Amino acid sequence: MSFVKPAIEAPNVKEGQVLKAKINSINKVTSQWKDTEGNLKQQLEFDLELENGYKFKSWVAFYEQPSAKSKLGKLALKLEEMAKKTLTNIDEFLTNLKSFGHVFVKCKGFREYEEEIYPNFTIVTEKLPISQMKVESQPTQETKLIDTSKIQAKEFNAKALLGREPFISAIKFGLPLNESDFTKNFLVEERLFLFRQSFVEKREDLYHFTSKANTLFQ
Repeated sequence: MSFVKPAIEAPNVKEGQVLKAKINSINKVTSQWKDTEGNLKQQLEFDLELENGYKFKSWVAFYEQPSAKSKLGKLALKLEEMAKKTLTNIDEFLTNLKSFGHVFVKCKGFREYEEEIYPNFTIVTEKLPISQMKVESQPTQETKLIDTSKIQAKEFNAKALLGREPFISAIKFGLPLNESDFTKNFLVEERLFLFRQSFVEKREDLYHFTSKANTLFQ
């Protein structure tokens, strides 16, 4: 058998058609284009794959702090919207986008190569597919957005974690915590433990302690 693999035919699509694509990798590369100061621009190179196995690349201009009107900024805001969580930097965004697993792409035109016609795809920034990450049943948005593959599952003493202010008062009076108060007081492993053990649930961007947490102090 030859070492040469058979080619997967390009999909038969129309200009403007939108398809779902799996993210195989995202890498920062140097562009051939230059900025106004003559420096080579940086891009994010997306290695993508359609459902029929057809692979291709698409590029997005890279910025450490993208504006809300840039493609990268729009994509980051859409991911934040779906995950209901604020991303603090570009590395966190890329980690979570890779974990998210898929994007939509749109055929923006066609190119000819060796007398064959291939579609050119651009990444859609206005919407994202439903996340394909495999997480525990009934996952919260918090556990969806954290890359749990690099975090060891740990057990904690829930009463010791929650037996201090402002948590005792919040549990006693049924008050939720905002994201800042919740995330700055617990390590990532501790937050995952609280969610997995159903001591906390997130609703409408607030962190609510459950009845299970309340029973700890009765």
